Amino acid sequence: MKEWTSGKIKAIALIVTTYAFAKFQGGFASWFLFYSSLVFLAYELFAYFLMFAGLEVEREIDRTRLREGEDVIVTVRLKRRIWFPLGWNMVIEPLPDRLAGVFEPHRQLIFPWFKRSVEFRYVIPGLPRGYYHLQACVICGGDFFGFIERRRTYPLFNDFLVYPRYRELTNWSLGDGNFSGTVHVSHRHSDDVAAVRGVRDYQRGDRLSQIHWRASARGTGLKTKEFEHQAMNQVVFFLDVEKERYRNKPPQLFETAVKLTASLTAYANRNQYHYGLVYKQKDRVAIPPACSPAHFFRVFDQLARVMPEGTDSFVRILSREALEQPPGVTLTVITARLDKALVALLTQLSQRGRRVHLLYVHADPLLTLEEKQALRLLASGRVTCKSVPMSDFEEWKRIGGA
Repeated sequence: MKEWTSGKIKAIALIVTTYAFAKFQGGFASWFLFYSSLVFLAYELFAYFLMFAGLEVEREIDRTRLREGEDVIVTVRLKRRIWFPLGWNMVIEPLPDRLAGVFEPHRQLIFPWFKRSVEFRYVIPGLPRGYYHLQACVICGGDFFGFIERRRTYPLFNDFLVYPRYRELTNWSLGDGNFSGTVHVSHRHSDDVAAVRGVRDYQRGDRLSQIHWRASARGTGLKTKEFEHQAMNQVVFFLDVEKERYRNKPPQLFETAVKLTASLTAYANRNQYHYGLVYKQKDRVAIPPACSPAHFFRVFDQLARVMPEGTDSFVRILSREALEQPPGVTLTVITARLDKALVALLTQLSQRGRRVHLLYVHADPLLTLEEKQALRLLASGRVTCKSVPMSDFEEWKRIGGA
């Protein structure tokens, strides 16, 4: 508005000045200047009112799924129905909130001339893990003489996910080195009648083809076929996202916890283990154990979005969610804080016959005396423990028990 007011005053002053000069001076040259200024005024009026007439803005991103540290290429297209007015455009691409303090908003100066379509690309490099959305695009325009300038915001929306970076683990030992939970291996066909050795109660995650319909029809509930060859390989990850537990700690500590969860997920998926994920940020996220390419991306989608912004107590969430898991499932807890309530809960779960595995992520290279005592207390309660220093992410190869 200020630019237009200033330009309007300048244009009116130019017309008045040339008219006064022609009126008092007279002659061909002075009146020629006056009529030339009228042509200039007509151009300015057309340029102002037709600046964004028929202008369309499109934005595309080359990928919607990336890995941490990769670059995303953004393409912006400006299309107009008519080539007038001649002038310039400044395209301003606001960045997501998480990147606002890292990169400057991209600005692109364009002189379309007689082109009806203009395209340019820019790169957002080294993206950290997270969920990002690019929203409104701001277009500024003006004439060649600098008398007018207008701005318009075009509502656009593009989103993409950046998955956490993970390490290829060579081994993951849970106490005796075996997973728990009865889940069929991938090479066993459920329709092989000769391999059925019995039936059991239906558990969440069982396929419909595994249900024994004749036994279920007896009225005792759904029953699932049990086969000769089965694998003990079911695990659920409980990720600590409580905000208070990461207060006054390095921001990379939570990122290390997410990378650890992603590494274990990739290991479980590679070895055809059934795995799930549970956490509560604002909304409850509970993905039951399964194993498939779609399930893998479902878990990683959540690992890309998660932030340490939970308000509920992690101990309370763990005690409630652990009861929802069927017996035999390995409960893997990833946290950055050891307190008495958590130690007591994990010990209690272990004494009830639940298989519990604790992965403690810490910022300091060495554990304090209290942390060592807490881990020893958990180990005496048959809880498999492992401390993971934040600085050793690049050296992860084996995640064993303490």
